[in-house]
Amino acid sequence: MSATTEPTTSTTPTPPVVTAPPAEPGQLTKETYRGRIHPDWCPGCGDFSVLAALQTALFELALKPHQVCVISGIGCSSNLPGYVNTYGMHTLHGRALAVATGVRCGNHDLKVICTGGDGDGYGIGGNHFVHTMRRNVDLTYIVMDNQIYGLTTGQCSPTSVKGMKTKSTPYGSVENPINPIPMAMVTTTSRSGLPTRTPRSRRAPRRLVSTRAKGYST
Repeated sequence: MSATTEPTTSTTPTPPVVTAPPAEPGQLTKETYRGRIHPDWCPGCGDFSVLAALQTALFELALKPHQVCVISGIGCSSNLPGYVNTYGMHTLHGRALAVATGVRCGNHDLKVICTGGDGDGYGIGGNHFVHTMRRNVDLTYIVMDNQIYGLTTGQCSPTSVKGMKTKSTPYGSVENPINPIPMAMVTTTSRSGLPTRTPRSRRAPRRLVSTRAKGYST
């Protein structure tokens, strides 16, 4: 004769699910700065980290969306204004700084931020890059320099190193690249923010956006 046992049930309590408290009406969260459009950049592109860092910087600095205007030209990185919930303008190739200058002159209360790539900013936009610094316009310029024209699938840019093989230079570039940091240092005035080259870290945009010095910073 065999004995039977009753099935046992576990008495271990289920841990409660921890969720973030709901945001109060008007309270800023990181989601506040998330645009309605999902970025269409290629997987692994460094522009994702710049976008996330910029959104974090705006949150940490408690800048409300209506207090910020993000302006860009043309290129992969120049799609960024559409992915952040602030005022924004996607302008002409190489003309972002010219438009940003107009915005800053028209509304002194706005935090004006320009974004773009090396082709847009240092190629067709090189003239505006120099003269915006010379005029010491109070704005921040974030350049995502990958030494290539990415949107048009890989042509030599102003910062491509000598000898670099691209679709437009199949035997290697014969030109020396420009170095935008020394160019900025000799062009900016003593009242400007110091131009810096930084890795695509989370803290870099905050250092640029939060600079206390009035004037141009890049």
